[in-house]
Amino acid sequence: MIKKTFTSVMLAFALSFSSLSFAGKLEQNMDTLAKNFKMFNKAENQSDALKALDHMKAAALDAKQMKLKNNDVKAPTSDALYDQLLTEIDKTRLLVQAGQLEQAKAEGKKIAAVKDRGHAVYNQH
Repeated sequence: MIKKTFTSVMLAFALSFSSLSFAGKLEQNMDTLAKNFKMFNKAENQSDALKALDHMKAAALDAKQMKLKNNDVKAPTSDALYDQLLTEIDKTRLLVQAGQLEQAKAEGKKIAAVKDRGHAVYNQH
């Protein structure tokens, strides 16, 4: 009896720790995206802009590995939103590489729009 109770408690603890770890990692990736989006918008040169975009892409790729669930069947999947986010980051990166930093910053607003759409769908409490 004690062994069963102990096993049940340990399993419950492991599951709760796992979900906290998942939430913490996702939050960390979202913070990295937000911080580097600000850095990108403040960038005054190609190097700083590319560095911020690279950090954003790495965070988005890491976050994409976590499958988010939503009860709204009409809502885009988290994979679809991450794919849109990555596409916008790549488009913006191409503009920066072409030396069009100001145009890239204007295009970069689409990154924020995708991020906001994702928060609207998956950040409901």
